[in-house]
Amino acid sequence: MLKDAIVIGTGFGGITAAALLAKAGYNVLTLEAASELGGCAGKFDRDGYRFSAGATVGMGFEKGGMLKSLFEELGAPIPPMRKLDEIMNVYLPDRTITYFSDKEKWYKEVINKFDRDHDRILAFFEEVFKVAEVLQNFVEKRAIFPPSTALEFFNLFRSIDVKLLGLTPYLTQSVQDRLSKFDLTNNGPFMAFINGQLMDSVQTTATYSPSLLGYMALSIFHKGAFYVEGGLASITDALEENYRSSGGELRVRHKVVSIAKQGDVWTVVTKRGQVFKTRQVILNAPIHNVFSLLEPELHRSLPFKEHIESNKDAWGAFTLYIGADPSFMLPETRSIPFHQFISSYESPLSEGNQFLFSMSQAGDEKFATGGKRSITISTHTNVSKWWDRETYESRKEAYMEKIIETIDKRYSGFSSNIDMKMAGTPVTFKRYTQREKGKVGGYIPSSKFSLFNSYSPNSRIGGLWFCGDTVFPGAGTLGSSLSGWMVADAIKGKHPGKSM
Repeated sequence: MLKDAIVIGTGFGGITAAALLAKAGYNVLTLEAASELGGCAGKFDRDGYRFSAGATVGMGFEKGGMLKSLFEELGAPIPPMRKLDEIMNVYLPDRTITYFSDKEKWYKEVINKFDRDHDRILAFFEEVFKVAEVLQNFVEKRAIFPPSTALEFFNLFRSIDVKLLGLTPYLTQSVQDRLSKFDLTNNGPFMAFINGQLMDSVQTTATYSPSLLGYMALSIFHKGAFYVEGGLASITDALEENYRSSGGELRVRHKVVSIAKQGDVWTVVTKRGQVFKTRQVILNAPIHNVFSLLEPELHRSLPFKEHIESNKDAWGAFTLYIGADPSFMLPETRSIPFHQFISSYESPLSEGNQFLFSMSQAGDEKFATGGKRSITISTHTNVSKWWDRETYESRKEAYMEKIIETIDKRYSGFSSNIDMKMAGTPVTFKRYTQREKGKVGGYIPSSKFSLFNSYSPNSRIGGLWFCGDTVFPGAGTLGSSLSGWMVADAIKGKHPGKSM
């Protein structure tokens, strides 16, 4: 039977597109290579614990938020979660900064924790929030960028207003350029804080982050950050349930090995030898994975080249999964689920010098029982070093020891309260998420002009679409989900007889 659409991969982008199309009455098949949904935002179970594979912070569920709007569009119940006032503690070498959601509380924290430049720092954040608000209004219109068809150009121009045009000067500036305007680049602790936030969201520091991309990232916590019971996997599970209830078909442990096209019909082949046909293929995978899936004759029709994409810089992740008794933490910090550690001002914010520590909360028995807590720790790492078999195990042990030692310096009883631990590397992510070389988090912005090099969800090959963190609007669960929504909009626009 010819499917209306086949979705390959169940990261946030893929499951979003699948749920929206199924809700609209399309005959949709979704294929997932792993046994769990969610990709890098998925989960796994070990020794009585649930662990978040990678992404941990819930965002977009505030009033008017993108994911809240998605669930409303689908008519799906939102999983249990709570909005955080104290989102995260950031441990710099000489101070601890509590990241408050409320803007006024955040401004008081800035004044208390940074020794100087208070007025300039507050003025900088005022600009961040003002610019991000304009950008948010544009992004919510879900115009495909960069456009390649007359309809896409029309929708893009229709989404642009006078306020957005007012941001034109920011297109040629980095976050570092904007910080220079406020004379803040010589404030070492503040720059370390800003760069730490940008690394976790944009995958680079202020020097290379386009100002508009960085401003969106720096504002997002103040719109709303959430602790989701059971982790972000609870969100993909809810989308899966909605997808199935709308008639969508899901097959896990079905790895796709070939995608070919003949006329207007696409043929998708799995490792099991199963053959499926469809008019629309939605590939929720990194751009650098595309070439191993598409038949060679299709490569020359793509707007990018394999030798360039395979060498594009992207981070890997070293992750540490720990089950522990929470008594090592002070009572007032146990209710803060997210903690960022930056050990040194002098070292790069990767390879264990900077990492995010996410801990399940009291009473969340989806993660752990008996008062124990599930902890996911993640640091950026260069992927290339992890493919040397001779040094792999010793490197993994060294990274674990370095991270645990850093936490012990902050919380002296941490290591003695560990119940179990295991590590993940780019090799692990390659195995379980199929990402080439274990690259995660989208491409690393290489300059202030990186936005101009964004990839469109439209492949320019009729009936083939991309979603996920390597296409516009970019990395993170919100960006990935939004790209899937854009694709669903585009496909539904091609068939006006089918509507929500």
